[in-house]
Amino acid sequence: MELSKYIKSKSVELNRSAIHFADYNPRKLSDESRKTLKRGIKKFGLVGGIVVNKHTGLTVVSGHQRLTVMDELQKFPDNDYRIRVDVIDVDEKQEKELNILMNNPNAQGTWDFNALARIVPDIDWKDAGLTDADLNMIGVDYLLQTEEENSIAGALSDMMAPVAEQKEADKAAKQLERAEKIAHMKEVKQQVKENAQKQAENMDAYIMLSFDTYEAKAAFCERFGYDPDMKFIKGEVFDEQVERTD
Repeated sequence: MELSKYIKSKSVELNRSAIHFADYNPRKLSDESRKTLKRGIKKFGLVGGIVVNKHTGLTVVSGHQRLTVMDELQKFPDNDYRIRVDVIDVDEKQEKELNILMNNPNAQGTWDFNALARIVPDIDWKDAGLTDADLNMIGVDYLLQTEEENSIAGALSDMMAPVAEQKEADKAAKQLERAEKIAHMKEVKQQVKENAQKQAENMDAYIMLSFDTYEAKAAFCERFGYDPDMKFIKGEVFDEQVERTD
């Protein structure tokens, strides 16, 4: 029977130094997730291929995180270990498309939580990469299996209650402090805005008078008791002259 036409890769063994990571790889791994992956590889081995592209000099297309854990376990580069990889031969554009596709949740399945809940009692869920949060989402709790363990959990919960209350109090205090800071900043911004408005109004506190002739100007100035040759008159002085005239 012939191999399926959709099998585009070939498994080969290479020295680790022959392959290199893709510098554009957009995937990242948290420290906690790395620990989970490392625990899984130590227990089960490296299951599933590392995909590399021959066309771009054996660039890793899929498996960056598994390879970094393997490097740590094998003490690379001091130890240039042998590794089995799946080799493909595509151009750089297709390589990047595959890099995203092979790690994209949109191209993967989702959990059937009911089915998953039935499996959890039969496995070591931590070695499967599940977390306490996952168990809560699934709707099961297999952390406490016996009455004794439930009793211990209850006692621990009671012991931790004051700590939880203190954390809530600290959280509330921080929220109050943040609210006070925000209110203060709003007040400062309002004062700045008002000062800016006053300054803008003061910049407009002037008037210019224009006369057709010097004689008209002189008559106006004499009316209010000013020297006809003055170029500028302060408003306060003008107000006094008007009141005196009135």
